[in-house]
This record gives sequence, C-alpha cells and structure tokens, in this order.
Amino acid sequence: MPEIAMGALIKNGSVLLARRSAGRNQHPDRWSLPGGHVEDGEDVETAMRRELMEEIGVTPELWQFVTKFGWQGQSATSATFHIYRIDRWRGRPQLIDDEHTELRWFRAAAIECETELALPELGKILINLTVQGNSKD
Repeated sequence: MPEIAMGALIKNGSVLLARRSAGRNQHPDRWSLPGGHVEDGEDVETAMRRELMEEIGVTPELWQFVTKFGWQGQSATSATFHIYRIDRWRGRPQLIDDEHTELRWFRAAAIECETELALPELGKILINLTVQGNSKD
C-alpha cells in the first residue's frame, strides 16, 4: 500500500490547500494538501519535506505529526496518508510544476462548505487544524 506524506501549512487560522490538476489520475481538480509518495528508503518526514519543496517551494522548519489514515478508492486503489502540521517554513508558497493549478488559504468555515476536497477524511482534520491555529494567534 503506498504511503503518502502531506503537509498542512497553518497561518493565521488558515490552512493552505492546493487544487490538483485536471489530468491527475487520482482526485483530479479537487482540493488537497500538498504532498506525495514516500519513496523507497525514505522515511515519511523526509518525504513530506521533499514534497513540499518540490510542489510549492517551501522548506518546513517547525512541524508536528497530526494523524494518519487509510483510504480505499475505486478499483482496489488504496493508500495510507500521513498528515503533518507545518507552523513555520522558509520560502513563499507558489505553484512549481503542473501537479496543481491553484493554491488558496482556507479558514474553518470555508472548509466546512467545500465539497471538492480530494479526500472527505481531510475535512474534519483540516477544520481541527485551523481552529487550533486560531488559538495560537
């Protein structure tokens, strides 16, 4: 089962989401956290840091593991997702390649209304992260 490492950048009670490109095999044109596959011989934290640099041009400096969950998709596709909260990073989030078409900061209320999340399991996790983010501001 593939392992996927994802980073939730938190700023002022908002979380950064990336809209997946329409041509992606899994969850095209849906909002998700930036991240990607853990490569052979790589640990999950290293994969998360590498993926955030490759996809949005940031280097995490302060992070915390939040949760992991399994996902079972259509035609026996499955994966384990590892979510990290990123509270400090170096660089400005930006689109680097064609994996995503847009980056946007979401507050809890917007996440509750968002019907285009790639993984429904992310909704509650992201809302909890943004609410926690508000208490630290």
